[in-house]
Amino acid sequence: MTAFHRSAGADPAELITAMHHALGGTRGGAVAVARIDPDGRRLSYCGVGNISGFTVADGRRGTLLSAPGIVGHHLPRLRVFEAALPEGAGLILHSDGLNERWAPAALPGLFQCSSTVIAAHLLRESAVRRDDAGIVVVGNVGAAVGAP
Repeated sequence: MTAFHRSAGADPAELITAMHHALGGTRGGAVAVARIDPDGRRLSYCGVGNISGFTVADGRRGTLLSAPGIVGHHLPRLRVFEAALPEGAGLILHSDGLNERWAPAALPGLFQCSSTVIAAHLLRESAVRRDDAGIVVVGNVGAAVGAP
């Protein structure tokens, strides 16, 4: 967290590189950084390790790719992916402690709920019981970030 906050970079790959140097000599970890541009309705994403990233809009989800590796130990060539964010889109990032089998179409109405309710439901329904799990949900990205 300290490396993230101290980094002068705004690009997701620059932030991951800073965290990689800070985590050197440790067991390392899986890391994903998403930069949201609410005015341009765009998302920049870079992930390393067992982090799953998805955009959710209109009952569909778009996959954000993470590269295999371990931040702090083995950093692959970083790639930043760009994605469009339709109005009302959400962003979900989760560790491999949740399986990826959830589908927005099978969860009617869930993605109109608060980010906390979405995270709790996905954790309850998709958690892999033998693994720890982490989840971040940003609902209605354009309104949540760009609203006054």
